[in-house]
Amino acid sequence: MVDTVSVMLGVGVILFLGFFAEFLFKKINIPDVLFLIIIGFAIGPYGFGYVNPESVKEYAPLFTTFALLFLLYDGAFNINLKSLARGAVKSLKVTFFNFFVSSIMICLVMLIIRYDFLTSLLTGFILGGVSSAFVMPLLKQLKVEGEIYSVLALESAITDVLCIVFAFTVMEVISLNVFNFQVMISKIAALFAIAGLVGIIAGIVWIIIVARVFKEHKSYMITIAYLLLIYWFTEFLQGNGAIAALFFGLMLKNSKELAQLFGRIANKKEKGDNVSMHSEDKAAEFNGKYSISATTESEQFFYSQISFFLKTFFFVYIGLLFNLSDTRILLLGGTIAVMIMMSRMLSKFITKEYNEYHRKLIQSIFARGLAAAAIAQVVFINKIPYAEDIIGITYAVIVFTIILSSVRVFILAFGHTSKQNHKVEVK
Repeated sequence: MVDTVSVMLGVGVILFLGFFAEFLFKKINIPDVLFLIIIGFAIGPYGFGYVNPESVKEYAPLFTTFALLFLLYDGAFNINLKSLARGAVKSLKVTFFNFFVSSIMICLVMLIIRYDFLTSLLTGFILGGVSSAFVMPLLKQLKVEGEIYSVLALESAITDVLCIVFAFTVMEVISLNVFNFQVMISKIAALFAIAGLVGIIAGIVWIIIVARVFKEHKSYMITIAYLLLIYWFTEFLQGNGAIAALFFGLMLKNSKELAQLFGRIANKKEKGDNVSMHSEDKAAEFNGKYSISATTESEQFFYSQISFFLKTFFFVYIGLLFNLSDTRILLLGGTIAVMIMMSRMLSKFITKEYNEYHRKLIQSIFARGLAAAAIAQVVFINKIPYAEDIIGITYAVIVFTIILSSVRVFILAFGHTSKQNHKVEVK
């Protein structure tokens, strides 16, 4: 039976420690997720044994799905459409290069250890992408802005989808012993197209509703309810709900700019067609009706606090599941983590247009997380061969990549801060 008082105490203590970890990150540049994993490990079976991982595994799929969904939605509020447009091509270049290079290297490591090809390929795709749960909060705390923010934020969002699509395709091949390259490509295209379309249309509808119905008062929770409906509808259409959430967030963040853009387009069209003598007045009227921000600063702060809650407990959960009993899996996970770090350094060849700090930032952010953990659980549920090994390797890689990436980010941020302070002193 669950001890309610102990659970409440544990939740409160973890949240306090989460705030403390975030405070330390702001002061000394050590990523807070590292502390959260240590907390999870400390309360788990290999620490003080306060929590049995089996007691929370039942709720893990629901929690990881919602966390991934909401972190992408909240992360969209830091993406400006102008920066997005400038960084889209560069982001796709960085995304696909890093995803496929790291997936291939992981696959090769697994083959060397004598796993079969499909198991190796599946593991490579599961661990091929960076974690949006790590990237989004980190970029906020490092105060990264503009094009480089869009590149890294989009990479974390897109690679989550690439991991899901390619891993699920390999699982289908393993289960049915059928492989069709055309089907795989069409699935990927459908996921992106459906998610993008649903997210954009849902965003436009919500902006109109806010402008017409919730002009003065709006409950923050009703937007979250709408977000969940968007997720359900996108998944129902065989799209990716998390990516739809990202597009929905982008629409809300840039609602005022989009309304002004639509107003100008309508104005130009009417002028060109000579339909009305008052086209400018109509454009102004359109802007007056819909050129409002669909979210307030206080609402965005509320969402950021939910993201903080989800991020805190997700990384504590990862630390809780870290298994020290299988040395072989730990060594393999550590080896793969190092290979991921090395493969990330190859991105310097395709990021020459950025300054040194931004190039090194791209190379330093390679932690795995939510998507990998969620897919590993699906592998176990579907009873894929070597499922237990894949889960063990996945969690080991998540922990080791977070540690390695956190250390690299700390060194980079510390050096960058020192340089900035030195410049100020010289001036």
